Amino acid sequence: MYLSSEEQVFAQIERIRRRAARLLQGEAAPPVPSTSAEEAAHEAEALAGKVELRLPLLVQNFGLSPLGADAVVCLLAAEYDPYLRTLGRALQREVGRPWLELGTIAELLDLPTARVSELARLFVPHGPLCRWALVRIDETTGGETPVVSTKAKLTARVAQHLVGDDTLPHGIALLAPRSVLDESLVPAASAQGVVQRVQRALEESSPLVVEVTGARGTGRRHFAEGLAAELGLPLLVVDLAVDGLPTLEGRLAEARREARLAHALLCLANWDSQLPMGSLPPSEETAAAPIAAPRTLAGPLVRFLEELSGLVVLTAEEREPLLERHVRTIAHVAVPFPSPSQRAGLLAQALEQAGHRPEVDFLAIARRFALDPARIEVAARGALELMLERAGETLTSSDLVEACRHQLHHDLKSLAVRVTASHRWEDLVIPSEVYYALHEMIAYLRHASQVYEEWGFGARHSLAQGVSALFAGPPGTGKTMCASVVARELDMELFRVDLSRVVSKWIGETEKNLGKVFDEAQRSNAIILFDEADSLFAKRTDVKSSVDRYANLEVNFLLQRMESFGGVTILTTNFEDTLDTAFKRRLTFRMRFEKPDADGRSALWRKIFPEQARLAEDFDPVRLGQLFEMSGGNIRNAAVRSAFLAAAEGKAIDMATIFTAAERESREMGLLTQSVYPSVSEPASVSAAEPAAEPERRSPTSGAPRLVPVTHPRK
Repeated sequence: MYLSSEEQVFAQIERIRRRAARLLQGEAAPPVPSTSAEEAAHEAEALAGKVELRLPLLVQNFGLSPLGADAVVCLLAAEYDPYLRTLGRALQREVGRPWLELGTIAELLDLPTARVSELARLFVPHGPLCRWALVRIDETTGGETPVVSTKAKLTARVAQHLVGDDTLPHGIALLAPRSVLDESLVPAASAQGVVQRVQRALEESSPLVVEVTGARGTGRRHFAEGLAAELGLPLLVVDLAVDGLPTLEGRLAEARREARLAHALLCLANWDSQLPMGSLPPSEETAAAPIAAPRTLAGPLVRFLEELSGLVVLTAEEREPLLERHVRTIAHVAVPFPSPSQRAGLLAQALEQAGHRPEVDFLAIARRFALDPARIEVAARGALELMLERAGETLTSSDLVEACRHQLHHDLKSLAVRVTASHRWEDLVIPSEVYYALHEMIAYLRHASQVYEEWGFGARHSLAQGVSALFAGPPGTGKTMCASVVARELDMELFRVDLSRVVSKWIGETEKNLGKVFDEAQRSNAIILFDEADSLFAKRTDVKSSVDRYANLEVNFLLQRMESFGGVTILTTNFEDTLDTAFKRRLTFRMRFEKPDADGRSALWRKIFPEQARLAEDFDPVRLGQLFEMSGGNIRNAAVRSAFLAAAEGKAIDMATIFTAAERESREMGLLTQSVYPSVSEPASVSAAEPAAEPERRSPTSGAPRLVPVTHPRK
């Protein structure tokens, strides 16, 4: 009785060694039987004793004939028996290589000439040995060689498996079944529907592809594990996006082989990484409208899907319509990104499993950080490490916030510029209507979970849970500053979209880049700022050429993405009338920024100088607001300009210097000004001129906006 699979394998190798010795000595030897009566008895006893014999299982799983089994044993002997190297030198005139010629295998098995062709058919590309990646064929000889000179060797993974080594190739993992389907973010009804379809396909022995889509880290593999557990099978995950892999054809053959060896449900993870997407250079016919190359399935993927006879799970970020061309039956599963309440539950669950139940507001933290389940688990561990570093006994909200912040990995910096959210409410001088609208916008974001989920507005009205706002008004009126204040209040990152990196001359590339901006912003919980939005969101025009058609396609794409985007989008523009009307309907908030009146300009002059600035005693913000009709941006420029002028002369920033800087800024704006102070560059004898009389204070018009009170004036 064989006590292990390894014992049986080496008994078979010993049989081949004896035959090889007789061939070497030139003696006539009887044929080598596949198994003797004694070996057959040992095999039957081992199987009855529940001993796992891998060689018979390999033959059974892959449907090998007795001749195929004998060929595998010969190749296995070449891998592990040093004596076969001597045979190689004698019969094949080569040293050290474990490759065996088919003629040598035929001699070892004492095959008649009529059966050599049967042996050769086992080693053709679509034969059972090559199709399941059990053997490799030496293709380095080149040219046409006789069939008996074809060289083959056993795949290293198969040789290791037969002697008891279960090390899997790089990028392949075998997971034990876990009943985690109810923990998936997929709705229970959808999950059960997929399970029923899979069970029906297995009963009918019909092929079925289960396509699981969703953002990275949302639990696509988690769902596949739960599906495998429902079927009572382990899950074999083959990641097609791992670097350093063999060819795609070789990796798919490995996947088929390992799934058969383990009797597992096969999952091809990140299979969409094998869908090439590129741009073709413009030809003479398409020089005016270069076209992006369409995505196509690679040949090995096409053959894999068309030859599919069982069940396979594919995971990707987005649904791929190309599958429909090559697969008859597909079950689509979309794993949604977790909502704030779900994220809060996952975070609390991860900490509870680690033995901690802190008294913190998990929902508030979940609203601030849009983390997927995978990063939530890492954040929970990171928070516990932070607690240990400060030698604390209780986990605090600060620990969780810091750990979650470290998990905000995104690629927005490649297409957008991070804006430092350093402005506060007290820095603003804006119309009161805008002030209250900003507070409403912030409250909207803070209470979205309660309204959409707890009160059921999301399910009842199918509303997009994102927030979009339009800040319209003349330049320098505080639009970008207000966006910075909103980001600071919500403790979110603010990114300004860089149009030079987003807009491309290649058709389809602009939409691709914009889609990446929205995807990364959703993943990172960042606010997207489209500054000068009229350049992207312009009105659609009548189609008179291909340029008009593709320009309208960009606007249509933006309309769809903004409507489905679950984050915060802020658009700023100086020309509101040029925006497409469809965008205005989709906006959650529309705020109009006006140029400040005299009171507003006075408040801006008062706020614009830092506490550390050396201001002269004659500084009069009221008079400055009355004399210079500037927006906030120009007032800032004039203030900075006056600071440099004063620093150059080594004195405090006095009214004369400010007047000079403000006059120069006004002239550069194209405004007519009356000089009331001499230039600081004039000689000292001239600088004693008397200033002009203060103009009469102009009362604000009835339509002037009311200002937000100055809550923290400069002391």
